Amino acid sequence: MKYEDVINRIDRYIKSDKYQPIIVDMPNIHLYKKIIGHYNVGCYDIQKASSFCMEEGLPLMDKLQYSLSMVDGVVFLKGLSCYLKLQGELSLQKSLRSLLDLSLKGKLIVFTFNCASVLSKMDNRLQAAGRISIVDGEPSCQLSLCFINPKLASSVPAGIKGINKLQEMETFLEEDNPSISVITKKTRADFPNSMFDIIEYSSEYQVLAEQNLDLANVGETVGTESQWAYLLKEMENYEDWHQYVVSVFGSNLADCINGFAQYDSNKRWIYFLALVTSGVKGNEYLTYVISKSKTFDDFIMQAFCAILKIPVGDPNFQKYYDERKVITSNLTDYSDSLDCFCKQVYGKEEYAILYLTDNTRKEKEHIIELIGKYKYSASQLAEMLPSVYSDLATYLKPYNYSNDFLNRYFTQYKYCKVINSISDEMTQMVAEQSVKREYNVWLQPRSVYVDKLEKNPAKSVLYFMDAMGAEYLGYLQSKCFDNGLEFSANIARCNLPSITSMNKEFEDDFKHAGCKVYSNKNMDELKHDGTFTYDYEGNKYPIHLVEEIDILNKLVTQLKAMPKEETAYVIADHGATRLAVINEKENKWEVSEKGIHSGRCCPKADISEKPQYATEENDFWCLANYDRFKGGRKALVEVHGGATLEEVVVPVITVKKKNNSVNCKLVDNKPIMVSFKKKARLKLFVDVDSEDMTISVNGIFYALKKTEIKYQYYAEMPEVKTVGEYLCDVYRDDTLIAKNIKFEVKKEGASERKFF
Repeated sequence: MKYEDVINRIDRYIKSDKYQPIIVDMPNIHLYKKIIGHYNVGCYDIQKASSFCMEEGLPLMDKLQYSLSMVDGVVFLKGLSCYLKLQGELSLQKSLRSLLDLSLKGKLIVFTFNCASVLSKMDNRLQAAGRISIVDGEPSCQLSLCFINPKLASSVPAGIKGINKLQEMETFLEEDNPSISVITKKTRADFPNSMFDIIEYSSEYQVLAEQNLDLANVGETVGTESQWAYLLKEMENYEDWHQYVVSVFGSNLADCINGFAQYDSNKRWIYFLALVTSGVKGNEYLTYVISKSKTFDDFIMQAFCAILKIPVGDPNFQKYYDERKVITSNLTDYSDSLDCFCKQVYGKEEYAILYLTDNTRKEKEHIIELIGKYKYSASQLAEMLPSVYSDLATYLKPYNYSNDFLNRYFTQYKYCKVINSISDEMTQMVAEQSVKREYNVWLQPRSVYVDKLEKNPAKSVLYFMDAMGAEYLGYLQSKCFDNGLEFSANIARCNLPSITSMNKEFEDDFKHAGCKVYSNKNMDELKHDGTFTYDYEGNKYPIHLVEEIDILNKLVTQLKAMPKEETAYVIADHGATRLAVINEKENKWEVSEKGIHSGRCCPKADISEKPQYATEENDFWCLANYDRFKGGRKALVEVHGGATLEEVVVPVITVKKKNNSVNCKLVDNKPIMVSFKKKARLKLFVDVDSEDMTISVNGIFYALKKTEIKYQYYAEMPEVKTVGEYLCDVYRDDTLIAKNIKFEVKKEGASERKFF
């Protein structure tokens, strides 16, 4: 029927003497609102079906029917059909039919909305008699309801608050948006026969996924309920997920890994979510990790462990390694994942060291254990360690003691200490010096150098480093250079026995002069007491090296912070030996005072004859080999008191702030040509005039000689014969002035280059 004809029919019904209810169905929301507005005037009573609903429930039909049957006058009922549709077509048909059978005191007109398909199935005589009127018009699209749990109400557009207020849909419905949000605890399962499409939002994730396709694709299990709730709240002021990600992290997600350690737990998870949805540009390892990660926990674990799937021979391995190192340096909170990685890396056997980094103490200790297990050669360590554990590589670099034997001795000593084994070469050198003890000829007593130092209370500072022997000179020299400090050192010998009580006179000299004195016993305590887990009985590997290096780094940090006008003197009382600990050998002589000095020395009065390999000084016998006197307490880490070079040779170091840097570079970038007859010659420009400059290449020191051109020098390097790229360091006197100058060597007449 036409709309106007229906209006006329209703008006005639109102004026008639008929008291049976009629039903009028409107095809769309436009006409539905129009007809209600038409009769919402005068004395007509327009009742809402919601008036008969309990809280969060549907209308009570018995109560509704009774109330309507008792009302005098003209009553219009609206909103009932939306409730009945929730219960299904059969319920809608049955309830409307029962309304038509009501006995009334007055008149009842029931407005329904888009129910033509159901009403047309009822008795045709009802339409013929005018009891049912179906208005012509384009029907509305299928209406859908969106059930939203009340906890999500603040995160969704305004909607109907409660099933009991469902008739209010006419306020929200638009012709082009046939969807209504209903804030309710009801679920789709409560209305299995519903004629409406029902979408259910019971979680924050569902709300986010509906609004953002990227999030819908990742799946709800990627986050916890609390994480999705946090994200939903965070995104309240953003149009979409992409806008939010750019606002929080910027456009380059790969770079944001550098701030990961400062993120709270929610922001870390959101960062992972951003990586999953947006991908990563400019970081291949991060891309690889994300491809293997289904959850945030996967992401953390894969960040550590995914590289184990890449063989070291893979062309991308080094790139992956470098990118992974940066990533995991920001994941130090995740010790469980690191532990898992360190356990799995054993499966790589002799290649395992190449997967580890120096980001954490655990990995550094692991590196040292692997070196001790596989006994890599010195050349292998020189190749591997700079990228794996750069500080350990620096520790192993040779230092120029201005004595060929000492150079060879300490280079070999440090290598043996790291691989946890005494080489034949080391055994021979120690045996030789245990008899000759040439250090008495080569080296002056420490006091000779200390007496010459300026002890000015205003600008002289002493750093007394207990047990810091000459083995660390190369490390300190390099680190001082890196930190803008001028380093020079004299090599001296301590008093025997090599114990602190016999070697602290220089401390009193500085104190009496009124100078500041900082006494650092960390190195000595570490060697004696086995700080952390550094106990030889519990772990045979020299993992204490990690802490030794940290102590040196802290010292350099202190030196860097000193005022420019100050001069720091770093002086040790004595050194120590690791090799006497791993030698695990007692001689036949027994000391009377058990546990003193770990058996490296004993009072002369204890023994009537001179022990083999012992030297006498200050009424003590001091062992110059790696034995212990019987009864001496086994050292936990390292030991001193004896007369080996590593115990006796001590540094007297002077450190200042650099005034000017020295410009040092290759004269030209052409490869150095070598042949059977032609030795390698390196040419350098150095903007200082000096007669005492050297370079070191592969641990060998060469003198730099002047050319006829001022500030240009050359060095003959007969040991440099192999084609490849090399690095050299440059020294003036004993001060490092330039590091890692790269040059290339080629065979004369060769057409190809081969890099080692």
